[in-house]
Amino acid sequence: MEDAIAILVGQNPATFRLPALNQPDKFWNPVPPTIPAGLPAELLERRPDVAAAERQLASANAKIGVAKGAFFPVVSLTASGGYVSGEVDSLFNWGSHVWSIGPSVSLPIFAGGRNRANLQRAWGVYEESVAQYRQQVLVAFGDVEDSLSGIRQLAVQAEAQARAVTSARRATDLATDRYRSGIVAYIEVVDASRDALTAERANAQLTGQRLVTTVQLIKALGGGWDECALAYRNVGVAGNSPL
Repeated sequence: MEDAIAILVGQNPATFRLPALNQPDKFWNPVPPTIPAGLPAELLERRPDVAAAERQLASANAKIGVAKGAFFPVVSLTASGGYVSGEVDSLFNWGSHVWSIGPSVSLPIFAGGRNRANLQRAWGVYEESVAQYRQQVLVAFGDVEDSLSGIRQLAVQAEAQARAVTSARRATDLATDRYRSGIVAYIEVVDASRDALTAERANAQLTGQRLVTTVQLIKALGGGWDECALAYRNVGVAGNSPL
């Protein structure tokens, strides 16, 4: 597991180690990070799928301009030199030398149908790219919404489970006191301890689900939401980021 985490964070697995717990005898119950309110929607532009769809849309938009340019005349300056006659004895006579200097104009008169078809095709590709970009953005918003909803529901469930753990531990303490007082048999302590362990295991599993859902939100956003990520995004927008 440490090697897998090392690969994910881009470090050498041979030297990567997770820090040990300071108090391993205590209950390990990590708290998921707090998600700040008001996250900007621009964070979704960091997602590779959204960025790729946006670049495809920009490329399709540029191809429309190329297709439109095919309707206009093409003017090129030419300069060429050669000989009128192919006879060997007249090749070096200045009179047989011919020069062609000046502009040449290519008019797309007989290619109008093809150019119109290419332009229509370019518009079709552009509209397809717009639809794909819109669809990818909707998928991104859906991923974020699913993750936020899961985090909210799991947080409510975690509060209820925490109360269940507290009650189970209290029941175990009461059963232990009753056993020490000679009121009940030890089997009641065993039952109460088993119930407390079951509640604690469910609490640990719920904590793991909350952490996984938080990671899914980070993936849906294309990265984290800390101040460094937000500042980098703002600089990218101001500096003509490729996104």
